[in-house]
Amino acid sequence: MKYIIIILLFFTLNISAQNWKIPVLYGSSIILNGIGDGLNDNGQKGWGHFSNAVSISLLVVSPFIAEYNKDKWWAYPISYGFLRVGLFDWTYNITRGLPVTYIGNSSLWDKGMRKLNPPDGFAVGRAVFFTVGFSIPFNI
Repeated sequence: MKYIIIILLFFTLNISAQNWKIPVLYGSSIILNGIGDGLNDNGQKGWGHFSNAVSISLLVVSPFIAEYNKDKWWAYPISYGFLRVGLFDWTYNITRGLPVTYIGNSSLWDKGMRKLNPPDGFAVGRAVFFTVGFSIPFNI
C-alpha cells in the first residue's frame, strides 16, 4: 500500500515546483488539529488547546511563509480539504489510542462514513485524498 502512495505522489509532482511549503504547512496544521482534538477528548485540555492554537497559527502565518498564486486561489482550499480528509481522522485516532481505521458515531462526517460502511475505514480513499491534496500545490 505504501509503495502505491509513493508512486502516485512521485508521478503527480512537478519536481521543479517550489510550492512544497504549502502542503507541509497545511499538513502540519491538520495533524496538530487532530492531536489537539484528541488530547481535548482525552481530558488533556491544556496541551489540546495549545496544539489547536499552533494549528490555527500555522494557517494564519502561511501567506508570510509560502508564495500563493492569487489567480488560482481556489486550488488552496481544495488542497486543504483533500489533505484534511487524508490526515485528520488517522491523527485523531492515533492520539486517542483508537484503531487507525476507527470511525466514530458523533460527528456528521463520521455518521456519513458509517453509512458508506467501509470495511477498512476508507484507508485507500484517505491515501488517495492525501496524495491529491499534497500534489495540487505542486501543479498550480
